[in-house]
This record gives sequence, C-alpha cells and structure tokens, in this order.
Amino acid sequence: MLYADAGAAIDWLVCAFGFTLRTCHRREDGTVRHGELQLDQGGIIIVGSPGHCYRGPGVLGGITQLVRVTVTSLGSHRDRAKAAGGQVTGVTTGPPGWQSYSVSDPEGHQWYFAQPLTGPAPSAPAR
Repeated sequence: MLYADAGAAIDWLVCAFGFTLRTCHRREDGTVRHGELQLDQGGIIIVGSPGHCYRGPGVLGGITQLVRVTVTSLGSHRDRAKAAGGQVTGVTTGPPGWQSYSVSDPEGHQWYFAQPLTGPAPSAPAR
C-alpha cells in the first residue's frame, strides 16, 4: 500500500489496528521505501512512500482499493480503530458466516476487518 507519508501511516496502523512492525527501510531523506506490518501471525502488509506523481484515495475523493483482514475479536478491534480516530462503520453480518466492519485510515484507504461467526455458517436462502 502506498501512503504520501508512509512513516506516519505505519505509526497509525500499529496504534489503530494492532499491527506489528516487522521491518522498515528508509531512503536517505527519511521516507519509507519499504515497511512490513503483520497482524498476529497472519499475512504481511507492505507499506511504502510513492513518487511525486502519487494520488491517494484522500486526494482522489474515493475508494481506490479494499483490504480485508481477518481478526479474532471484531468488537475490541473496532473499538481500538475508532479510539485512534478511524472513520468506522457499524458491525454488519455477511457474507454468510462472517461479521465485519470497515474503517478509513487518515489518508483515505479503506480497510475491512472480518471475524467468522461461531457455530455453523448460515445456509443460503431457498430459491
């Protein structure tokens, strides 16, 4: 993911979403060339600072991508993101068997966090 200020984004993502910073390589001017964030023992998000032609979702005025991350405690995760200033939606149910919420980070990137519901997944409606 590209951020106009990847260093500030990394700090916010760690605070708001609970990511762990695995590594961060900076250019001579201090901008982030390559940062790796991990949540629990799951996948890795790569973060960096783009060149001067970059136009992120906050500048473009819309959603440019959607990142989906599975978490184990959706409610407390949502509370943490909201406390950090994320623009959070309410928890919804769907697709079948999942609860989720979405949140915009300070530069306008859209994140979607989901947790599987306990018990069997709901069956599809009859046709």
